[in-house]
Amino acid sequence: MSTGREIADALAESLNLYTFTELVPAVYRQNWPTFEIEDMADPVIAVMPAGFETSMSGRGPSGGSITWQYDYEMAVFVGRHTPTDALADGMVDLAEEVVDAIRQHQWDAAVAWPTSVTSPMLATIEINPDDALQDRNVWRAVITATYRVFR
Repeated sequence: MSTGREIADALAESLNLYTFTELVPAVYRQNWPTFEIEDMADPVIAVMPAGFETSMSGRGPSGGSITWQYDYEMAVFVGRHTPTDALADGMVDLAEEVVDAIRQHQWDAAVAWPTSVTSPMLATIEINPDDALQDRNVWRAVITATYRVFR
């Protein structure tokens, strides 16, 4: 199994077991999330591998073994149908809570993360990318978390 897929599985499972303070989202691990507005009456989160970048990080003495750095990106979709400003405000709060949970990386011990994977090196969030669903009152964000692994 690829490390990227293992990270996505562990992140989705961890978020599913996480205790959120206000809203309780349904969490999914998917490759191509497809939600209808009716599916988003309550908040949803979908975790998917988004790619990776690899670069050489070191070489052993006398041309020995090479160590590679892999930066795995996970995309975390957060969305909800929000016909009121109050619901949209709640989603802003939820999205920030999701980013904080990912950044802190303090998960339920029952979830097995791949060896040497710890908190992400970077976490970014784009809220309502491209305003694609604004006319239908769908609030959405995409969080990108980058996990660094050496091998």
